[in-house]
Amino acid sequence: MRLEEAVKSPQEILAPLDESAIRAGLVTRRIGTTIHLFQEVDSTNDEAVALASRSEAEGAIVIAEAQRRGRGRLGRRWQSPRGLGLYLSVILRPTIPPHGAPVLTLMGAVAGVEAIERTTGLITALKWPNDLIVHGRKVGGMLSEMAVEGSRLLHVILGIGINVNQTEADFDGELRQTAGSLRVEAGHPVDRTAIVRSFCESLDSWYERFLSDSSLPILEHVRRRCLTLGRQVTARSGDQEISGLAVELESDGRLVIRDARGALHHLLAGDVTLTG
Repeated sequence: MRLEEAVKSPQEILAPLDESAIRAGLVTRRIGTTIHLFQEVDSTNDEAVALASRSEAEGAIVIAEAQRRGRGRLGRRWQSPRGLGLYLSVILRPTIPPHGAPVLTLMGAVAGVEAIERTTGLITALKWPNDLIVHGRKVGGMLSEMAVEGSRLLHVILGIGINVNQTEADFDGELRQTAGSLRVEAGHPVDRTAIVRSFCESLDSWYERFLSDSSLPILEHVRRRCLTLGRQVTARSGDQEISGLAVELESDGRLVIRDARGALHHLLAGDVTLTG
């Protein structure tokens, strides 16, 4: 934890995000060198897509205090109350084929895990492919979207949402049974500025490794943190439903499930429920 975080008052911790405060002490090569901070947007991913289409630099981040139409995977709504969570998207332009892009979602999840642990001390795990889990509750998730021209990857928008200072009353309906926040799990308010800086620094480091060393270091880290591997799961991908044991994570980020007949299924994306 940074020294300046430890001496902040609760009022300072719960204050709105400020670009100059985010930049203070931020040490990165690419991620966060350009910051677009909004009070409210439909979606930070949508804003990042628009910026990327206008040739915004790689590593630029979009942050919002609130989202009107925040979304998660499979079109699900991501609740984005003002001033309580982290809603952030990053523009990446790796020179890789489109089929290599899914690993970037896992890379973002690893950076999210590290950011949470470094700023709160909360042990955090991953549920394939994009959930951040603390004490059995989902506190965050990733949403990546890419633009392709022919066989060329134009850009990847990597979005992260983290429930930071929500209380249980801030979650609607059934989410109260499954969602968590860093404030609830830690027992005190958490500094969103510190989370932003730590996420940018961690993502910057992992992205440099990805560009120079391929995806192997990312996948090794995911395997160590992944709740899904070695568990009985039910996975839904499109119209297909597969139940079995999650046995491996392949080099492109695919999850391998062995069903009751011994057949292996290789999932690049899907909705996974832990069943045992």
